[in-house]
Amino acid sequence: MIGSRGAVLRAGGRQLSRVLGGARPAEHVTEPSIGPAIRLKSSGSSDSGLCQFTAGIMPETVSMYPTLEKLGLLHAAHVHIKDKARVEELVSSLASSGFSKLQVIADFDRTMTRVSYLGKLCDTCHGIMDNSSLMPAFYREEANKLLAKYYPIEIDPKMSEEEKIPYMIEWYNQIHELIIKCNVSQTSLEQMVSSSNARLRDGTRELCKKLHEYSVPVLVFSAGMGDILEQVLRHFDVYTDNIKVVSNFFKYNEEGTVVGFEGDLIHMFNKNENAIHSSDYFDKLTGRNNVILLGDSLGDIKMAVGVPQPSNVLKIGFLNDKVEERLEAYLDGFDIVLIDDQTMDVVNSVVRLME
Repeated sequence: MIGSRGAVLRAGGRQLSRVLGGARPAEHVTEPSIGPAIRLKSSGSSDSGLCQFTAGIMPETVSMYPTLEKLGLLHAAHVHIKDKARVEELVSSLASSGFSKLQVIADFDRTMTRVSYLGKLCDTCHGIMDNSSLMPAFYREEANKLLAKYYPIEIDPKMSEEEKIPYMIEWYNQIHELIIKCNVSQTSLEQMVSSSNARLRDGTRELCKKLHEYSVPVLVFSAGMGDILEQVLRHFDVYTDNIKVVSNFFKYNEEGTVVGFEGDLIHMFNKNENAIHSSDYFDKLTGRNNVILLGDSLGDIKMAVGVPQPSNVLKIGFLNDKVEERLEAYLDGFDIVLIDDQTMDVVNSVVRLME
C-alpha cells in the first residue's frame, strides 16, 4: 500500500437533504442586498478580477437559501447546483461547526492547479515531465502517443468506470515503464518544476494559509507523480505540516536514479481513504466528521470512501472541458459544479463562513 511518504486524505459520505418549504409573504420581503465580492473565472493574476453579485433576486429564493445567497452562488453563471436545499444545509452545517470539525480532501492536477493561464494549458504532474528539456525526446513522443490514446477513454461519458479501469491501469503502467527507461535523477525534479508553467489556482495560497492557520488536516490525493507534486507545493510555498500526500512515488537506487515506483498503483478511479487505512493519518482526525472534497473528475467523488462516520461532506467539482457532455453526470456526483473556473474563490468563501 502506501509507503512512508505520507498519506493523502479524501473524505466523502452521504449528505442529509431536506426540502425547505414556503416563501415569505411578499409584504415581508426586504430589498435584496449585494452579495460578497467573488472573482469570476479569472484568467489573470489572483489579485484582480473582483466583481459583485447584485440584485434581481427572487424573494422566495432569498428566504429558502440565505447562505447560498450570501455567498453569491445562486446567480453566477459558472456555478451549477442541482439540489440547492441540500447544499444550503451542508454549507450552513459546515459554517456552524467551525474549523475544529473540518478536514479537506483534494485532488491535485487541475483541482489545486490551474488548467490554463493566458490562453495556454498549464502543466500537470505528468506534463511537467512530458515537457521538460531534461527528459529525452523519445519519452515525450511516446508519452504524447499514450495521452492521445487513453485520455479520451478517461473522459468518455458513454463508458462506465468499470470499463475504463483496465485501460487506465494499462496507461499508467506504460508511462511508469517509460519513465524508468529515462534514468531520471532525483535532483533534476526541482529544476523540472521550476522551469514548467504549472500554476496553482488563484486563491489556493489563501486557502492553504487559512487551513494551516486553523490546523485543518488536508489530504492531497493524486494519481499523478507524488515526487513532482511535492516539489510543486514547495515551489509555491504551501507545503505545510497539515498537508499529507498520497500518490505514486518514485523508488530510487543508491545513486538517486528512478528505478521503479513504491507501493500499489494509484489511478484516478481508486483514489479513496481506504488506500491509507494502514497509516497513522486517521489518528489526527478524531471528531473531524465534516469534509470539503475538491476534485475535477468523476473518480474524485469517491475520495471520501473510508472516512469514519462522516457527518457533512460538501463535494465541489471543477468541470474543465467537454462541459455539455459531462455536466449532467457532474451534477449527479458533486454538490457544487464550477464551470471553467480557474480560482478557489467559491471554496474560500465557504471557509470564511467558519471564522
